[in-house]
Amino acid sequence: MGAEAARRRGVLDLEAQFAFFRSQHRHPVNAAAHALLTWPILFTNLLILHFLPLPSPVDPALALALVYAAAYLAVDRRAGALAGLLFVAAWAASAALAARLGFAASWRFVLVTQLFCWTWQLLGHGLFEKKGPTVSDLPQVFLMEPFLIFLQSLLVLCVHRY
Repeated sequence: MGAEAARRRGVLDLEAQFAFFRSQHRHPVNAAAHALLTWPILFTNLLILHFLPLPSPVDPALALALVYAAAYLAVDRRAGALAGLLFVAAWAASAALAARLGFAASWRFVLVTQLFCWTWQLLGHGLFEKKGPTVSDLPQVFLMEPFLIFLQSLLVLCVHRY
């Protein structure tokens, strides 16, 4: 799907985003890889952001968590509120882990986690879907995929229905 189709789909159009997400993750192994490995990628992104040398009151990890939380709340009030709380909890946990591990250990943890998770996600697309991820839609994918995975988990658990 190209950039034009992505614009027509709309970043906050939940139904269209979910349909696109499902079309890119049809194979069960690829779907499982994304379901299990997307949130660890986000957590380690938050973790490493705690070490950016910015002035004291600025917290880029909190800013990122709040952007995600606000976007999810805009898409769906019930599931978005729960996902937003999960993101804020991830920020708090990443702050605690960053303080405990320090930069050197955190950086190694982030590197290993990112390499493992991204490798399996890319292999999931290449080996099982027989196509690469849609690069033209990356900003939308980075924003919406964690929420769609969360929403899919709620649907499987029969907690939230559409």
